[in-house]
Amino acid sequence: MPADHPALVFSNQSKEIFGLGDPMVIAVINDGEHGIFNPETLQLIAWLTRGLETIDNIDPAGITSLATENNIVGTEEGMEISPFFEFDQPPKTLDEAQALKRAVMDFPLYRGTLVAEDSSGALIIAELLDETAAQPVYYAMLKLVENAPIQAGETVHVAGEGAVIGYFGHYVDADAARLNPLSALVITLLCFIAFRTIRGGLLPNFIVIATLAAAIGFMAAVDIKFFVVTNALPVILIAIAVADSIHILTEYYQQASQRPGLSPRELTVLALTRIWRAITLTSLTTMAGFLGLALASIMPPMKFFGVFALFGVGVAWLFSLIVLPAILCLLKVQISRAYPLEASVSEKSGSPAQADTTGQTVDIFGKSVQIIGRTAVRFPKLVVCAALLLIVAGLHGSSKIYMNESMMRAFQPDEPIVLADTAINQRFDGSYYFDITVETPDVEGLFDPENLKKIEALQTHMEAHPLVKGSTSIVDYLKQMHRSMHGNDTAFYKLPDNADLIAQYFLLYSATGDPDDLEEEIDYDYRLANVRINIKEHQYTTLKSVVEYFHDYAELHFNGKAISVSGTGRANVNYHWMQRLGETHFVSLGVALLLVLLMAAASFRSVAAGLFCLLPIALTMLGIYAVMGYGGIWLSISSSMCASMAIGVGVDFSIHTTERLQTTIRRHGELNAAGLSEVYATTGRALLFNFLALALGFGTILLSKVSFLQEFGALIALAVTLSFIASLTLLPALTVLLKPRFLGFAEAGSTAAIAGPTEQS
Repeated sequence: MPADHPALVFSNQSKEIFGLGDPMVIAVINDGEHGIFNPETLQLIAWLTRGLETIDNIDPAGITSLATENNIVGTEEGMEISPFFEFDQPPKTLDEAQALKRAVMDFPLYRGTLVAEDSSGALIIAELLDETAAQPVYYAMLKLVENAPIQAGETVHVAGEGAVIGYFGHYVDADAARLNPLSALVITLLCFIAFRTIRGGLLPNFIVIATLAAAIGFMAAVDIKFFVVTNALPVILIAIAVADSIHILTEYYQQASQRPGLSPRELTVLALTRIWRAITLTSLTTMAGFLGLALASIMPPMKFFGVFALFGVGVAWLFSLIVLPAILCLLKVQISRAYPLEASVSEKSGSPAQADTTGQTVDIFGKSVQIIGRTAVRFPKLVVCAALLLIVAGLHGSSKIYMNESMMRAFQPDEPIVLADTAINQRFDGSYYFDITVETPDVEGLFDPENLKKIEALQTHMEAHPLVKGSTSIVDYLKQMHRSMHGNDTAFYKLPDNADLIAQYFLLYSATGDPDDLEEEIDYDYRLANVRINIKEHQYTTLKSVVEYFHDYAELHFNGKAISVSGTGRANVNYHWMQRLGETHFVSLGVALLLVLLMAAASFRSVAAGLFCLLPIALTMLGIYAVMGYGGIWLSISSSMCASMAIGVGVDFSIHTTERLQTTIRRHGELNAAGLSEVYATTGRALLFNFLALALGFGTILLSKVSFLQEFGALIALAVTLSFIASLTLLPALTVLLKPRFLGFAEAGSTAAIAGPTEQS
């Protein structure tokens, strides 16, 4: 989020006041007869608490456990605040442990929050000094647990929101490090199959490496870190860089087979003369799409994605049109077996390659694409009807999509972080928190019983929500103080109704206990207080329900001149962040599509041409939304990028097909069998391998251990497939039906026609 966003600013201010953040949590579980209240387990809790103090980046004053917390009881002298047990002297006998159990379970504040209601577990909560460096803390805590004196019947888990955040980045990066080489290998093998030469397999990789080095190096130079969103940047840059290389090498080898006497320089110039315009048009329209994302998005990661993707596309275009041709000029002319010199040679040798009606030699891949094109031209109305059905399905499916996100779904079910999270949320009030800051205008405003009763009513209201498991605030401490001053009678576990008495309780606590004990609940001026709500789940839908439930109550029943409340903390920030994602997602896509339309229209000098090129992209996006809607796939961090990437990779197929149709029709005056064969034997074949490289490259992500990356890979592979099919079927079909003038047909009323496929073709 932008650094000046009110939710983020207020969250940072609250952290400074109350010292609350995204804690790490250790859960000690013992399902034995006495639960954790036995000498051995209590010794383990004390040992782990001491160990946490030695870990860098953990705030020693921010550690909460049975070994650090105080009890509040009444004595003959009045109110006594004392540790449940001395830090270095946990109970040594079972009787002492059971006495501790009675004391802890008699303090309602700690039931469910620090100790399980059935006494089967206890939490040790640790606040971080720097939450951006959570990852090494998580691993240090795992190491601490590994060396802990754990006895039979005891289990120890490490979780908490801080632990999830700390492990998340490493988990995703490790998965990407495993899959990216596999994706690169798949693309390299496809390039070898496409061109059947070493240079054909390796040169595209050179362009890819140069593009990634430039784009990511630029990010490093301006000190922009990777976010989950920008983590997709290398993937899309690989896709675009490979596409340009495939088209140039296709034209190069095609010309080499037809004109074997040309020098390397002459051959390269001829190939570039035929293909540079299409590559430039695809690069410019793709850059326009990413510019739209950068301009329309108000989320910094989205802006960074748009800016650096735009830069990377520009570098890929520059290297493809300058560096790749320069390399080809330095190398001897090499004929590819995918493009034999003569059709007769192929036929005599039994090669699968065959000659079409134009005299060009076409292999099995080219023939496959020609079949697609001829089918589309033969049944244009059927193709258009299929496109209309996809539009209807996309519009209906998109109405079923809803926003949601959860970091926990990134992990496999048997991951320790998942097992720990499940154990904690089953036995305790939860490890996810929604914080609420209470504010009064005057110093000591929280001595007013009416203000405290409003806080109590707020807690009661929030605990009535089905997804809330509990809450804590200064009210819970005051109730315990009031009870202790009345002989520990449970009937007096309620708020005092006298401001002077409340002030005396705080004074007594300061005199007999540590004033810092309450720093997470109230400020030193007694003007601000924090209410912490425990939430069952980490999902955005849960946060949304709880946060909006709070907002409604605050506006209708709480906020006034004497006291007011505001949401804060990680949950509130995540709520606003996801709201922004939903608000900007379709706007960003709309702006990106508009800029692509304008660029395509300017390139072909026709608004109709721009709309023509946009159709396959629009169909692709609707297809993605149909699958998401009917398949129950959330609109989340990862899936929100799929439509954006569909623009980037889809426009390539559309622009290349349109440009070649235009060139062919202007040359022949119509789309006859020879022209159709020319389009599909060269550009169509190149697009086929472009499609296969992208689909299989993204398809390797299906092997990921991260569930939302599996979704991402599947959706992008689907987007590439839809873009490829729509470009090679819908555009020719519309060409047959509409005969658009921008493609080179004669003026309206002329006799120019589109010839159907002949028996020979």
